Amino acid sequence: MLQLPFSIVLAAATETSAAAMIIRIGTAVLSPAIFFVSARWPGPRVAVLAGLVLLDVLVWAAATPDPGPGSFGMGPGAWSDRGPWTPAEAGPGTTPFYAAFLFAVVAAIVRGSAVWAIASAAGVWAGCLLLGPLLGIDWSVGRVVSATMGLAIAVGIGAFVRRRSELRRQEAAQQSARHAEVVQAERLRIARDLHDVLGHALSQINVQAGVGEHLIDRDPEQARSALAAIRELSRTGLNEVRTVLHTMRSDTGAAEASEPAPLAPVLGLDAVPALVSRLVGSTDIRVDDRRDTDAEGVRETPGQSTDAAAYRIIQEALTNVLRHAGAGSARVVIARNLDRLQVSISDDGTGLPEGVEGTGIMGMRERAKLLKGSLTLTSKGRQGTVVDVDLPWNADHAELPDEEPHR
Repeated sequence: MLQLPFSIVLAAATETSAAAMIIRIGTAVLSPAIFFVSARWPGPRVAVLAGLVLLDVLVWAAATPDPGPGSFGMGPGAWSDRGPWTPAEAGPGTTPFYAAFLFAVVAAIVRGSAVWAIASAAGVWAGCLLLGPLLGIDWSVGRVVSATMGLAIAVGIGAFVRRRSELRRQEAAQQSARHAEVVQAERLRIARDLHDVLGHALSQINVQAGVGEHLIDRDPEQARSALAAIRELSRTGLNEVRTVLHTMRSDTGAAEASEPAPLAPVLGLDAVPALVSRLVGSTDIRVDDRRDTDAEGVRETPGQSTDAAAYRIIQEALTNVLRHAGAGSARVVIARNLDRLQVSISDDGTGLPEGVEGTGIMGMRERAKLLKGSLTLTSKGRQGTVVDVDLPWNADHAELPDEEPHR
């Protein structure tokens, strides 16, 4: 649309040889065809088009006489009246707008074939300067400058578009990586919650089932109590699992904010006494809650994220005491120290083997770390184990990792 009409008009209005006219019009016809047909190979395509452009420029300039002043305006003679150069500076012949070649230069750079594009542009420029004098062509300053500017603009546009494309790809890759990190963090959080809920509930159900099986013949009433405890534990566990799954679904977007509330509230420190009352075993567990209370006897409550994390850590620690420590007694201390929540879970059991930590302990550490807190586990061998937890009192207002959603 751009190159062919211009080439036909220029060829018809200029005195030149038939070979030069054929080459010019042929170049105008072949260039767009090559541009579209060889779109899959941007590097070789720009090189072929550069060869056609070089051939056309040299043959046309060598075969076209300098018409001098007063000519039609397509040759250099008219530049004295219309342009900034004299006829002598205009040089022999006028070239058309090589649209296909310039677009090919831009496309090659954009598609990663910058070496092909720059080499082809430099080849056309250097080829004209070096071969022109051998063919008796005296290039004007104006044509050299305009050709250089045209090639430089094409290369610059290609580099600019390429850079923009690379920035968009990098941004998309970073966003994808961030999304993958968020998904992975959410999976870990769900795994921790399910581990805590199911591990606690199932371990207690197992203990109660053993008690019921042992007493079913000798003390049916006590066995009935064990079965009732199993029912209560399973109901509580199911509600907590449903709560985890509900928050999982509600994390998909704000559009689901109108869904019904979870079947069970997110448990916190106020639920620790009820947790201890449900625990069954030979360990005597005592809770020392040192948080301040108001006039109505309601204890001060930390931020929701801290409250929930502290409850889960206590739950997991006490479950480990009952399952593995063989302790006669355990103690939970809850206190506030300025803007920090400090929790200590200690027992007089057998302690942990050195260097051995299961997934439950790793999950507790991860919960504290996500809130920019700390968890220290001290095993005293046969004298028991102490778990010390330090968390920000209001982690919801602290600067937390983006991948940890708060509820």
